Amino acid sequence: MKNNSLIAFLLLLFFQNTFSQVSPELQARWDKESSVPENPLLDHRPTVLPDRITLVPRASNNDEIAVVWRTDTLIKEGTLELVKGDDYSFPKANRKRITASYEVVQYKDYPMHYHKAIISGLESGKIYRYRVGKSPHWSAWNTYVHENHTDTLKLLYFGDTQNGIYKHAKRIYKEAFRKFGQAQLAVYVGDMINHANNDYEWAEWHTSTADINATIPVIAAPGNHEYLKNLEGKKIKLSNYWTSTFPYPYSWDAGQYYLDYGFVRFIVMNSNEKLHEQGKWLEQILSETEQDWVVIVAHHPVFSGAKKRINKGLLENWLPVIEKHKDKIGLVLQGHDHTYARGGLENRTGTKEKPSQPVFTVTVVGDKYYDLDEQSWMDVSYSKVSSYQYIEITKSKITYKAMSEANTLIDEFVIEKKKTRKSRKKSKK
Repeated sequence: MKNNSLIAFLLLLFFQNTFSQVSPELQARWDKESSVPENPLLDHRPTVLPDRITLVPRASNNDEIAVVWRTDTLIKEGTLELVKGDDYSFPKANRKRITASYEVVQYKDYPMHYHKAIISGLESGKIYRYRVGKSPHWSAWNTYVHENHTDTLKLLYFGDTQNGIYKHAKRIYKEAFRKFGQAQLAVYVGDMINHANNDYEWAEWHTSTADINATIPVIAAPGNHEYLKNLEGKKIKLSNYWTSTFPYPYSWDAGQYYLDYGFVRFIVMNSNEKLHEQGKWLEQILSETEQDWVVIVAHHPVFSGAKKRINKGLLENWLPVIEKHKDKIGLVLQGHDHTYARGGLENRTGTKEKPSQPVFTVTVVGDKYYDLDEQSWMDVSYSKVSSYQYIEITKSKITYKAMSEANTLIDEFVIEKKKTRKSRKKSKK
């Protein structure tokens, strides 16, 4: 216990020393961006009770998951209690106890602890119940089903929240999970918040997504608003809120990673930095991929959906790789442009209802919108529409539905798997 206290003190001291070197002007800017509204909609300060509970995949082969949560600094030795099976009496004799590590995150005048417990050796098809905290300050029991992912993979996909998080996007998140509660994964493409180190904005996002994030694993890509910026607006580094909440199996310091869920490989890119290096990494991972489908997740779109926007670095470094491996890639899920747009490569075939792969999408869930720029890559597009997406993937096809905030279907399509020489050989066996 003493060692943990010492570690926490040293981490806090390091954080304070690091930011004490920041210029007064930059610190003033960060403080302003991190300010709480005059009439906050909810309490954002940490307490002894766990909040911001999030399930985070930890291994590319899907046999390990991290549970992350937040408390105030009075809780130093967090614990996760785990019960396998459907017994709602949660017998103590059947509870597995996992000790959590923690990191210190500083917000203005107070620090907080982000705890992380790792659940290993997960068994496919099994139901797990868990709670987190430290006696007597426990969370409610949550349910997690470790799916087989042998036949169908079901997921929810959300674009940028950024603005109108609690007053607008919350009901969209809740409606998405109410209507498609069978979803097994939640994909977020970044810009969950507007200001990287604003604890209040993170509170709004976590409160809005709490039912989803504590129940199904979260796959997230960082957006530009998850970055701290200097006075010139240049991105310096990812916020500690991001790195403490999402401890993915990152491949290296650019923050990209991949996860395999049965016959689907998710490749999550960081479109904010090191685009050339990531392009080479993407080529390597795609070349090695043996899954039936690949889904690429990134914040900035390869093909833009809004006016006066073009991501030259992605067009130069990522697009040639995607074109080369297009027969492996089903979807490229993106955000950033605050529009709805869906389409494909310039030389695509198929129809609007049954497009050829890969299909590129841009979506938004918050209430900030940009003017749409109709382009040749688009098959479907909308301006000033918030949406959520439900996707089902089997070995032979991808079924995609986009729903407006009014729960109206605004787009749907089916991608049928293109028969390659390799897939034809598999079918003959």
